[in-house]
Amino acid sequence: MEPSYSREQKRGQDCYRAKEYKEALRCFDAAVAQCDDPPLSILDNRAATYTKLEEFPKALADGRHMIQVAKAEVKGYLRTGQILQLMGKDKTALGIYEYGLKNVPRTNEDVKLLQGMYDKLLRKCSAMDPAIAPKIIDPLKFLPLELAQMVLQNLSFKTIVSLLRVSKLWKAILESIPALWRHIDLSKTKRSVRYSAIKACVIRSRGTLTHATLSHYDSVNSDALTYIVSRCKRLEYLELRTGISNESLLRTAATASSLRTLILLSGNEVSLDTVTQLLAQSKSLEHAEFYIRTRGHAAKWEGDLSKLRVLKLHAAKDSQGSLRLELDDLFPKVPNLHTLSLQTRTATSPRIASDYSSLISLHTLSLTDVDIATFPCLPPSLQSLSLINAWGIGSHSDVADAYMERNDFSALTSLTVSAARFLRPVVVAGLIGSGRNKLQKLDLRDFDASLGITALISEGHLAEVTDLRLSNADVSDDLAGLVARCCPKLRGFDASYNMKLTGVGVKALVLKEGGLQRLNLNHCVGVGSDAVEYARGKGVVVHFTFPDIVKSGKRVRLG
Repeated sequence: MEPSYSREQKRGQDCYRAKEYKEALRCFDAAVAQCDDPPLSILDNRAATYTKLEEFPKALADGRHMIQVAKAEVKGYLRTGQILQLMGKDKTALGIYEYGLKNVPRTNEDVKLLQGMYDKLLRKCSAMDPAIAPKIIDPLKFLPLELAQMVLQNLSFKTIVSLLRVSKLWKAILESIPALWRHIDLSKTKRSVRYSAIKACVIRSRGTLTHATLSHYDSVNSDALTYIVSRCKRLEYLELRTGISNESLLRTAATASSLRTLILLSGNEVSLDTVTQLLAQSKSLEHAEFYIRTRGHAAKWEGDLSKLRVLKLHAAKDSQGSLRLELDDLFPKVPNLHTLSLQTRTATSPRIASDYSSLISLHTLSLTDVDIATFPCLPPSLQSLSLINAWGIGSHSDVADAYMERNDFSALTSLTVSAARFLRPVVVAGLIGSGRNKLQKLDLRDFDASLGITALISEGHLAEVTDLRLSNADVSDDLAGLVARCCPKLRGFDASYNMKLTGVGVKALVLKEGGLQRLNLNHCVGVGSDAVEYARGKGVVVHFTFPDIVKSGKRVRLG
């Protein structure tokens, strides 16, 4: 049976909504009188009614009573604070909100309302009286040094350097922690960095520097690199993004006995002769990347290169001569190589090696802008293969077929094939079909439709693929529908730069079994914004930019 006070409370609420405040107050008084311990809701209703009648002292008494009855509930603090604000007592209201934040558990969902009221009133009071503004506490004055170090180590090098200017205390503390200066990274700097600044960072590390990425400093002066190598015997990683002379690099290789990674990016190009000398002198090197200025000289691979795991050789953009890598001489010296990336760029460079089977540990091979006589012979350990602008590949079909028969692609999980104009359907089918049970990432950008992509999909060769890229590959609505039906595990699909795809194909992809997570529709002129919004409404992350060519897409009911 419903309590009598509950019926009085409901009548009072109806009167309050009808703006009959005096009658509402009579009902709430009657409800309170019928209770030995009035519920919080009745007190809240009566306090609201007193507020409407501008009887603020009585309303405030009910508000304080609510806090006494239930300190862990938000209602009393919100009601009391509101009444105090109406009475013009903002500072007292602020204190009530603050008191509530101390007593209400953070697990209470309504605590956000209380926090919001506190923050809003604090801004108002601070603007009127700066003395009320909360005092800023310097964390480095109160945190133990060990805890402060744990926090600071999660910041970027650029941020740590900027924090040196906060105060003398911060500068002293930051400079006293060598671990913060073991990784120098100047890649994000926009201005020239002086040698003295680099030297100061090395001093702060107490000679324990292990990683250095140098750029934007006076490359004419190599003192910084010389200083780092001479003082930091534990240097393991060196990345250069600005011009350093070949002589300085060779001195570095001879001195840095612990160096395991050497990366010379575009802007720090070296000759092929320097590359071979650097590798020969760096006894502990495991990872090497170079941009090479071609001069036509053949590479002479010398020294012990057995520790090398990653090797990336790229011809510089302005290269005009030929890049003669002599890979047949290199491969026997790198038995533990697991990643190889080659980019020769120039058409005058001789054809590179076709047989990589001797690299028994190789699991990643990338060939870009290369001239290769036939499809390469690959080791069974290969997991990732990328062939981009490999313009001679497959031109000798008889040799290509023979090499395909020798290859074992059972471990292949990632494949990229782009602009290989001589590559025949049988070769592509062999690549995809042989690893059909493991292939997860497939990139066939700029793919020639005559190579039979439809047959490969319909025959189930892409059943395990999770990421598929068919940009600029003549993707139609029919092909998109086929992908949706035959690729149940697909999560990401790149269909950019396809002229025939419309909302019909987009809908088929979005509604595919297993769902789609990512979809790239950049420059798909047949796809309208309604199809994009439909896909996003289904939870798909869509990349879409309006194409330069304006064309109305095929209308389809997407709902």
